[in-house]
Amino acid sequence: MKESKNSLGKIEISNDVLSAIASFATAECYGIVGLGKRGPNGLVELFKNEQTGKGIKIISNEDGIIVEIYIVIEYGVNIRTVVENIIQKIKYSIENLTGIRVKNVVVNVQSIKVDN
Repeated sequence: MKESKNSLGKIEISNDVLSAIASFATAECYGIVGLGKRGPNGLVELFKNEQTGKGIKIISNEDGIIVEIYIVIEYGVNIRTVVENIIQKIKYSIENLTGIRVKNVVVNVQSIKVDN
């Protein structure tokens, strides 16, 4: 949770809100099938839009946050381009909406989805 204070009071922004912002920003990027995370059985669990924040970890410290995200991408897209787009979109969205500095975005490509 990030907290800021001023003469009028205190603002607290939970990690769930930051995760939701990152999730919505990622969903807007081309080539993304969804968020996912490798489960204990080794299979990748795919999260839908209504499960915002799943597959995202927020690490906070005094000089900003680190966003770690796990994604599933569409087969045939340029992985590097998609990941660079996600990093820029998450960083911009969080900083623009909350004023919290994003130090780093770590994108873990967990799987590739092939359509039939």
